[in-house]
Amino acid sequence: MTATPWLDRRALDALLPLILQVPDAHRRFEVDGAAAAAEYQIDGPGVDTLVVAGLPSATGADGPLFDATDLRNVATHLDPRSRGRKVLSWWFRELERPDADVRYRMDYVAQCPDPGHDGPCRYRLAVPEDDWHETHAPAAGGVRHSVTFDRPRTWPELPAALLDLLAETRHIRFLWLPETLREASDFVRDTGIGDCIGVAHLLVEEAGSRGLTARFSYGRSLTPPISASHSWAEFLVDGVWVPVDPVLLDVLRQWEVAGPQWHRNRSLGAILGRVGAERRDLVAHAGQPIQAKFPTYRDTGGRNGGLATRL
Repeated sequence: MTATPWLDRRALDALLPLILQVPDAHRRFEVDGAAAAAEYQIDGPGVDTLVVAGLPSATGADGPLFDATDLRNVATHLDPRSRGRKVLSWWFRELERPDADVRYRMDYVAQCPDPGHDGPCRYRLAVPEDDWHETHAPAAGGVRHSVTFDRPRTWPELPAALLDLLAETRHIRFLWLPETLREASDFVRDTGIGDCIGVAHLLVEEAGSRGLTARFSYGRSLTPPISASHSWAEFLVDGVWVPVDPVLLDVLRQWEVAGPQWHRNRSLGAILGRVGAERRDLVAHAGQPIQAKFPTYRDTGGRNGGLATRL
């Protein structure tokens, strides 16, 4: 029996026309069968199914090679138990807590990538409000900095002009795009596919002609025990910056990660921590970006204090 029972051919055939709108020039064929099994739980027969169905691939020394973004789309769209859906389910576990406003704390945890160099490590961290925090620390790994986010749970009613704009995105289908296309709002317009980054840029670009004030936002999902990178659009409504992410909500309802109450005009802002107005590496060591972890906690005492607990 195949270890990829979720790889339904009919569902794959329905997804492929979206994937095939991405030109091969934007693909990197680097994922072999072993990596497909380890990272995406796609076994040998599953790999054969992808090739026969027409998922783009190249010939490698030990079999077909795939693009990582294509496999991410296949796994997350078709596998209800995929890692991507599991992470997204944490969003709604957090969103549906019966709290009022919540304070979150996010730690920047990094380890020296070059142990043994002279002197202490020099870290530069991207922090909220497009700012930077610089610190020196010993080479051993640890928390380099912490930031807090106070997030409301209620939002102003969206004006008619904004609702009309969001309605015009109903045709866009959610699909992760290669890094070379993720910022390309024109590609989203032309193809009707895109992820949160391109859709956010499109919404911000369309805002001005409708008398709306908008901004692009990059930050983290505040979903203990971790946070994840995310981008979204924000609109100024009654003096409040309201995050919107309609195309993501469409697919999350389709996947049954979000319940029907999470309609596409509803804000996910209660768990979105804005770092700034553009995507950037959050941690650099001696001027070079490095991998880091961002454990996230919620303050059980609310705005006025209390112990920050990791859930």
